[in-house]
Amino acid sequence: MRRWPTWLVVGALMALAAVAVADAIRPTGGSTGVSLQPPRASGLQGTLVVAGPDCSVSALRLPGLVEEEPPRQPDCGGTVWSADGTVSARCVRGMTAIGPTPEGILSRLRGCAPALRPNGDVSVIRDGNLVVAPRHGAPRVYVSHNAVASQVSEQLPNSENYQLAEVQWLDQSTFAAILSGRQPWQRAVAVFGQGALETVVPEFGQRISSLTASPHGNFGFAHNQLGREFVMLTRNGREVPLPRIANARAIAWSPDERWVALMTRTTTFIAQTGTRQVVRQVPVGGDSLDWTP
Repeated sequence: MRRWPTWLVVGALMALAAVAVADAIRPTGGSTGVSLQPPRASGLQGTLVVAGPDCSVSALRLPGLVEEEPPRQPDCGGTVWSADGTVSARCVRGMTAIGPTPEGILSRLRGCAPALRPNGDVSVIRDGNLVVAPRHGAPRVYVSHNAVASQVSEQLPNSENYQLAEVQWLDQSTFAAILSGRQPWQRAVAVFGQGALETVVPEFGQRISSLTASPHGNFGFAHNQLGREFVMLTRNGREVPLPRIANARAIAWSPDERWVALMTRTTTFIAQTGTRQVVRQVPVGGDSLDWTP
């Protein structure tokens, strides 16, 4: 069993102090200060897989927080992985390297913002188009920039100025996307199924990022309006309540999506999905988070 990295040990020792400062739970009403809920979660299962700033990985088995070997590498440092851990993709200087391991490269694909479909196909954004490279076969344009602009034109004025910025696949044929306009405040979130628009939520303001798919086809993203917090939406655009965790760096859901975890630099906060009440705090933080069975 591996030793805990120094950053995790320090995070564990500093967790209580950090919660009251940088990692405070934002009050949802008129009161100020930190609102902490006593742990009373039941039924927490699975493994929290945490990657630090240097992408070193550790894993904690719930509910007892027993350290174990990480089941797979989480997305970290710009590298994204397939669900089975057999395919990785990373963009450097406009080219995405696709490989089975960090040491081996299978191919290179022009375009950036790589994302993995459930079957391991890699998608990238190239010249505003969403291009999919299957495991076997030639890359092809899945949705063009013109098609995206045309479909969101009723909800987004000057839609031709909006580009795909991030993509996450909710299933094999459905993806969520962050759309970015020319101005910093021109940001929207959309869902496309079979290349056709299902939902668009405009006017989210500037600096939204870290788009993340949930196990049941919903998604979350970080919103930096008054400090970095995560927002969760269903695929039809309905907001799902989450705890208001300041300076959150990552979000993950339990495999059955009953629970949601929000991670800061030092602490992971767990709540029942659809509620704002934190039911457990784990004194481990980092830059990337996954929740495996």
